[in-house]
Amino acid sequence: MQDWAGWLLILFNFSIVLMWKNIRDDTKVVYAIWFCLVLHHAVVFWNVYIPDAFSFHGDGLHLALLPEPEWIIFNKNGAISFTHFLGFIYRAFSASFLFGRELSVLCFVLSCVVLVKLADLLDMRRFRVGIILIFGLLPSAVTFMSVTLREPWEALFFLMSLYCTIRLRNRPGIMNISFLLMSVSCMSILHHALRYYVVYLVVICIYWGIFGRKKNVRVARHVRFLLAGILIACVVVLTQKMGWYMSVRDAIEGATGTRLALLKYTDVRTNFSFILDTSSIFGIVTTVPMVFIEYMFAPFPWQIENVKDIIASLESILRFALLFFAISWWHRSSGEVRSHYSFLLIAVLGMELVWALGTANWGTAPRHHVLGYGVIVLLGAPGLIVFMRKIHFRIFGQRKVSGELNEQVRHMS
Repeated sequence: MQDWAGWLLILFNFSIVLMWKNIRDDTKVVYAIWFCLVLHHAVVFWNVYIPDAFSFHGDGLHLALLPEPEWIIFNKNGAISFTHFLGFIYRAFSASFLFGRELSVLCFVLSCVVLVKLADLLDMRRFRVGIILIFGLLPSAVTFMSVTLREPWEALFFLMSLYCTIRLRNRPGIMNISFLLMSVSCMSILHHALRYYVVYLVVICIYWGIFGRKKNVRVARHVRFLLAGILIACVVVLTQKMGWYMSVRDAIEGATGTRLALLKYTDVRTNFSFILDTSSIFGIVTTVPMVFIEYMFAPFPWQIENVKDIIASLESILRFALLFFAISWWHRSSGEVRSHYSFLLIAVLGMELVWALGTANWGTAPRHHVLGYGVIVLLGAPGLIVFMRKIHFRIFGQRKVSGELNEQVRHMS
């Protein structure tokens, strides 16, 4: 009986996609989301207890059972903020492990909704089913977005931040700015690394969303740059007062310390081989790209030793293909489409760079890739789908032609 809230949330997760008319009217998109949900719930019912997920649930359960409620949101440690949030939700509804996992599945469903809306804004309506399936069926997404971890929430708020920014560019207004600030604020309290990334994300979002608009803007170019400079200065000063600001060099040096500390406690076999060199500008410039590439695409073929390595390698290959087609479509596009692609690429590659600097091995990297994976799929899936359709047409089209020719020869004979 303690799982009653979890079972109700299961029904809610399957029905919530019907709340949006543009999704409800496209039955293929609804079925694609439901199909992904079935696999995510298979992970839930299989009851694979990931240690971190069980730790979050246990801490949240402890807080929920306290005689007096504790409510801490803004804390330097994002894990503490997340566990207090879980404790509040558990106290209000149900302190069951099923309910905690279903909250993560709810984040996945809402992420699918945001992806569909982003696809509509970017004129990718015909690729919506493929985008949902590629996003929802990735083994890492099925695993880490179906357990009581922070990653499903972080991925959702990241997507919402980008969606609000694009809406802000199309329709400037205080509501869109408010929702943007709410999204990035929620994302920042979940992890201390995201707290520093959000500073740069807000600057990029507001500048591109407001000052980067070309139509319906009569302010001179130099005035727009002046206003953007004032805005950036205000954000920097505010974040310095809050202790959130960090220079690029400080961020890299801090990430290097974290990375070296993690290397002492992780599996040597999966540790990254490249080390960040912060002793000089030249060292930073030469080592950061190598660290980023290794984070994005390891394990490489010569590092594969077991089934988990094969799955991680296949995900890396898929990620490489999606990035390749995303950059290819960006290169061939122009005007407003190119501007949208540029903004989303800068945002997601910045996110991946943050995790690349602080991740010690490719065993934990798939968990961190979950945050930006939805944006990579959004940008790269259309090109990949078109490419696969061309290959399918060439292979089966040639077979069909050959079959028709053989049939004609038999009739002639």
